[in-house]
Amino acid sequence: MSINISGAPPNSLSAGPPAPPYPDGYSGPANPACFLTMDDDKDWGGQSFTTNQAYNLGVAELWIKKGPGDDVSDIWVVIYPVDGNGHPTGQALGSGRIPNADVSEEFGWVSCIMTAMKLTVPLLRAAIKYCVVVHGPALSVLNALFWSCGGDGSGLPNGDQEWSTGSLVGPWNTDTTRDQLFRCYKTPFLDNYSGTAHAFMAQLLNNPNDWAGQSYTAMKSYPLGRIDIWIQKGAGDFVGDIIVALYPVTNGHPDIVAGHLATGIIPDADITPTAQFVRCDLACNISAGVKYCIVVHGYSLSGGNVIYWAYDNYASGSDYEGGDKEWSENGGVSWLTDTDWDHIFRCYPA
Repeated sequence: MSINISGAPPNSLSAGPPAPPYPDGYSGPANPACFLTMDDDKDWGGQSFTTNQAYNLGVAELWIKKGPGDDVSDIWVVIYPVDGNGHPTGQALGSGRIPNADVSEEFGWVSCIMTAMKLTVPLLRAAIKYCVVVHGPALSVLNALFWSCGGDGSGLPNGDQEWSTGSLVGPWNTDTTRDQLFRCYKTPFLDNYSGTAHAFMAQLLNNPNDWAGQSYTAMKSYPLGRIDIWIQKGAGDFVGDIIVALYPVTNGHPDIVAGHLATGIIPDADITPTAQFVRCDLACNISAGVKYCIVVHGYSLSGGNVIYWAYDNYASGSDYEGGDKEWSENGGVSWLTDTDWDHIFRCYPA
C-alpha cells in the first residue's frame, strides 16, 4: 500500500458544497493526486466517521478507480465499529460487494449496496463512530485499486483516514490530515426489523380473534406514513381487509384499552400466496425513544382463509433489541410475549 499526497491543489467550489442528500460522507475538496493505493490482498483502507443521526444504511459510495486494464475482481466494502484509538475492530456490522465491472479506470463515484451480518440492512446509531473499510482479496501490483482522499488537512470532523497492510488485524495507521471520499445513504424506511440470513417462520392467523403484534422502540421522532409487513395468504384464500394498527405499549404489551394511534387496511387483493413486504398506509406522529406495537388481525379470517406474518427464526434468539413478538388469541384482551423472535416489519416516514 502507498499514499500519494503530492501534485495538483485540491478542487473546491467557491460557494461551498451543496447540502448533501446523505446523512454521512465526505465529498472533498478532493486532491486529484491524493489517494490510497491498494495493491495487495492484505491492503485495507478505511475512513472513520461519526454519525449525524440514526439510520439504516442502504448504500455506500466511494470515489475510486482501478489501474489501466486491471481486474480487481470483487471489492468489499465493510462497516466496522472502532476501538478506543478510532481503528476498525471486532465484528463487521455490514458489508457489500463491488464487482470489477463497476470500477472504471477513471475516478468516479461507485455505489455499493450494503447488507448486514444478521439483519438485511445495517443500523447505525446516532453520534457513534464507525469505519468504512475497503479491501479486495484479488488485489495485487498488477490489479490495483485507488481510493481518492482530500489531503489538505482534515475536512471531516470526528473521522480520519485509516489504512493497514495487515488486513483487519493491522496494525492500523491513522492520518488526521486526510479523509477518504465516501458517502453513506440511508434506506427510505426508519424503524424496522428485516430479518436475518436464517429461514423465517410465520405466525398463522386463522380466526378473527387471532391478533399478532410486534413492539418496537422509535429511533427518532417523525411523522409515520406507512408500515410494510412481510405476509402471505393461503393459496386461493379470501382474507378480506387485514387491519394494521399502531398502539401504545403498557407493561410491554399493546394497550388496546387506550386505543390505537393509527390504523389502516391491506385489501385482500394486495396479499398473495408468496411471502413479501406488503404496504399499509397509516398516519400518526412518532416520538423518539417511545415503544409502540404494530398489531395485525382480520375479521374475515377463518380455518380456510388464513394469513401468515413472518417472524425471524435466528437460532441465537432475537436480534432486534427494541421490541418483541406479541400474540393474542382473544382479540387483544390478553397478550403473550416471545422475546426470542421478532415479526418482520418496516416503518416509513410520511
